[in-house]
This record gives sequence, structure tokens and C-alpha cells, in this order.
Amino acid sequence: MDEKTLFRKLDIIISLLEKSVKEPSIVKRITDGSATGVGILGILSAIEIIRTWLGG
Repeated sequence: MDEKTLFRKLDIIISLLEKSVKEPSIVKRITDGSATGVGILGILSAIEIIRTWLGG
């Protein structure tokens, strides 16, 4: 493999790595935040139900 081919392949690999680590889109961040909020609310609801059952 000559030097020119090696550098071309390395450039391709570097460009692929740069694309894979770019910042997530605003839609993905909003979706992740919403999912986290729903999960937290679900846990709080479960705790409240258990507290109601035990406390009467």
C-alpha cells in the first residue's frame, strides 16, 4: 500500500469519526429530557401509591 492510499483511507476514517461524535440534535435532546421526566414522575407515582397503601 503506498503512502497516498494510506492517507486517503485515514482521512475517510477521521471524517467518519467526526460525524459520529457530533452533538445530538435538539429534537433528540428534547425527547431524552421528556423520557427522563416521565420516568421520574412514574417513580414518584409508584412511591405515592405504596405510601397510600401502607398509610391508609
